Amino acid sequence: MADEFRESPNGRAEAHGATPPPAEPVPVVRCLADVEARPVAWVWERWIPRGALTILDGDPGLGKSTLMMDLAARITRGWGMPPAGDGAGGEPAGVLLLTAEDALDVTVRPRLDAAGADPARVHALEAVKTGDDERPPVLPWDLALVESLIAYKGVRLIVADPIMAYLDGQLDAHRDQDVRRLLHQLMLLADRTGTAIVLVRHLNTLTGPPALYRGGGSIGIIGAVRSALLVGRHPSEAHHYVLASNKCNLAARPR
Repeated sequence: MADEFRESPNGRAEAHGATPPPAEPVPVVRCLADVEARPVAWVWERWIPRGALTILDGDPGLGKSTLMMDLAARITRGWGMPPAGDGAGGEPAGVLLLTAEDALDVTVRPRLDAAGADPARVHALEAVKTGDDERPPVLPWDLALVESLIAYKGVRLIVADPIMAYLDGQLDAHRDQDVRRLLHQLMLLADRTGTAIVLVRHLNTLTGPPALYRGGGSIGIIGAVRSALLVGRHPSEAHHYVLASNKCNLAARPR
């Protein structure tokens, strides 16, 4: 049976009962006169901003995860930040962990205890369950679940360690367009909730390029984050490590 056609308000013929044509694209424009300027809020001033993305780069075994547990402890207790614990830490808040390399019972909890954390405020997103099926969290598809946890648990800091373990398998971490689409959604989530999101990443095996380009994956990652931190070995002190600012878009670079 042939479809019956009728005239649409825009003068086009439409089939009665057929799927309507897709809506015409409409630009979304915001006048900057309607945007109210606001100061940057920080979890750790000049190091880790709230409402934005931070990357923490470094070779394996240099203490990136331990550093994150120390920061998590300070947030759950409302303590000041390193190096001397200066400044008000604010009200105690929650921390959400996506940790793919360290066991919660053998590694994560002992590190939190050693740092003095309030474990009741630290939560690990281990899996996503649908009916009887269970799978690891996948970004960006599970961001709605992450956002609900932020509100429910009072989360101020999210740590994805390492970020590459949580990327959707269809995304190419070395392809700029794929990475930027993912990070754009993460940035929107951070901005909506005022949460600091720290992405932990291993360095690549290249030698010679500037440190800014040593992180694994696309250059779009370092381009999208507002703060980039780098852990390395102290050049002269054995068993000592250095945390340096590799990039800081929102304030003067810290020491």
